[in-house]
Amino acid sequence: MLIKVNKIEAAQRQIEVAIRLLFDNEDPLAIHTLAMAGFRILRDLASKKRSNMHNMLQAMIQPGMESKFWGTMHSFANFLKHAEKDPDAIIDSVDEEVNYAILLIAAIYYQDLGHQLTPEMLALVSWYMAIRPEFLRKDASRAFQTQLIRAGSSLAGKPRIDQLKQGKYVLDLVRKYLS
Repeated sequence: MLIKVNKIEAAQRQIEVAIRLLFDNEDPLAIHTLAMAGFRILRDLASKKRSNMHNMLQAMIQPGMESKFWGTMHSFANFLKHAEKDPDAIIDSVDEEVNYAILLIAAIYYQDLGHQLTPEMLALVSWYMAIRPEFLRKDASRAFQTQLIRAGSSLAGKPRIDQLKQGKYVLDLVRKYLS
């Protein structure tokens, strides 16, 4: 069977599968590989179109440090893809929460490129803000903050597995609501 897909569709599908795998508490290495593949496509498209999100991220990086910043961002994904230079290498300090942030930024890129968030992306963004309300801007909508803080207070400090179950529940609700 042949598949015809463009770059944005490929990224969308990779990000959606990574989110579903995350909420199903599947292998974080597989999630990272999919998340970074989709993220990289979206980042490249945003760079080419000089999107607001890309410009904002670029403006935050110290001039002359762009390569180092993006190299650091992609270092674990590159470790998982390549072995020619370091076939016996081991990474022992992988934080699974990096997947959450990558998926969040990918969803923001996707939306910034003019696409409506998919149910998976919408659930991920809502879930992430509920488990990390400290990242909310102080000028965010008061009602939005209240709802997220209320949701987050029931998730903050909970075991990761409980947080992921809640994410899956949010995804099911979003799908039901949007269908």
